[in-house]
Amino acid sequence: MEGLITSEDFQRRKQPSRCATLCLGLLCAVLLAGNMGQIIYYEIIARPVMANSMQENGLTQEKDQLQTDNSILTTERNRLQSNYDSLTAEEKELEATLSNLTKDRDQLQTSYDSLDKEREQLLTSKTSLTIERDEIKASFNNLKNERDQIQASYNTLKQSSDQLNTSYDAIQRNHEDLQTKHDNLTSNKDQLETNYSILQKEKDALRTSLSTLTANRDNLQSNFSLLNRNMDQLQTSYNSLAKEREQLLTSKAALTAERGQLKASFNNLKNERDQLQSNYSSLEMEKDQLERNYSTLSVRSTLLQISYNSLWKDKNQLQSGYNTLQREKVQLQTNYSILATGRDQLQKNIDKMTLKLRAGMRCQSSWTKFDTSCYFISSLKKSWAESRRYCMSLGADLAIIDSRSKQIFISGLLKPNQNTWIGLTDSQTEGTWMWVDGTPVNTTYWQRGQPNNSLNQDCGEIVHKFGEMGEWNDDGCFAGQTFICEK
Repeated sequence: MEGLITSEDFQRRKQPSRCATLCLGLLCAVLLAGNMGQIIYYEIIARPVMANSMQENGLTQEKDQLQTDNSILTTERNRLQSNYDSLTAEEKELEATLSNLTKDRDQLQTSYDSLDKEREQLLTSKTSLTIERDEIKASFNNLKNERDQIQASYNTLKQSSDQLNTSYDAIQRNHEDLQTKHDNLTSNKDQLETNYSILQKEKDALRTSLSTLTANRDNLQSNFSLLNRNMDQLQTSYNSLAKEREQLLTSKAALTAERGQLKASFNNLKNERDQLQSNYSSLEMEKDQLERNYSTLSVRSTLLQISYNSLWKDKNQLQSGYNTLQREKVQLQTNYSILATGRDQLQKNIDKMTLKLRAGMRCQSSWTKFDTSCYFISSLKKSWAESRRYCMSLGADLAIIDSRSKQIFISGLLKPNQNTWIGLTDSQTEGTWMWVDGTPVNTTYWQRGQPNNSLNQDCGEIVHKFGEMGEWNDDGCFAGQTFICEK
């Protein structure tokens, strides 16, 4: 994949570091061999006093060589640090890229989950709408059946109303005929009453006719009352039928409006069904696309994980190499410090020897000469600090024992079981013993179990025993005892 660093690139980038490590090791070996050669040269060959000038030149060359080696090592260390920083930056960029890809994958997964939930909700809504559509369709069918039944009832009532209207018209015509006959009979009665006096003879016959007419009149009156009651009933029935007709018209209008609404709802449900079908198809396509994208992202994630594991292993190897170089650097720095200290000590010895040569290498009275130094054993007893001040007032310092021959010589100056201060202390750092000139202690002659730092013992003394070359012991710096000066 583009933008990733393969293991082959890491191997090629690691080659300069390996070469640098190899070169640095060779330089260290050469430097160590040179230092050992110089130490052997100065300790064994260059002892005569007449070679002091040659030693000065050699030490100067050694100093220049050490400075050159130090510069080379510093340059190499800086280059290795630069390579390590660049690899660290690349590793951080890869981690950032991996984090971004992981975030994108999580966002896509979240979007896919939300779309899947929306699809399920739409399917649920579609099912509920389908059920509602079926229910509305069933209700519509029921309403249609009820409408048909009401229409049938309406037609029956209309037929009954027509029959009642026909009967009412017939009764009305009969009533008018009877009314006409009643008027005719009334006129006949008047005529008969007018002719009553004339038709006296026909009184009995007329009386009989009158009784008959009276009975007919009563019958007609009864019929008239019945017709009035029937007319009132017909009027009431007509009014109720008119009201029922208006109610049926209102129901018809409501049913027509409901039918329109149901038809519009049916069309809307049909459109929504088509829209849901279209959305379902698009969601299916989006689901397939998301599945393909998810598969692609899974493959990429696997490749990124493999690359990340490879980079992590390379990083651990680089870290191990860096730690190794760091330890070698610290070791070289320690060796350099030791060599620098030895060089300074040699320079001091050369300066001391130069002064002594100029002074004729003669020691003052009560001072004993050994090699190139003069030694003075005090008869006074003082603390370690007071002893050193006293030696410094004489232009000297407490004695430094850096060789077996000097240990034997100083021990021979002492009396048996005599404890004498020497220039040894760990007052600056507990457990790190140093000479008064700042050089570390390389050769030691401690008694068994010493130093034990009992009761804050920070100063060193030499203890002479008969027949032995003497041993060292740590003691409290405040103790008063003899001391030995060296200059």
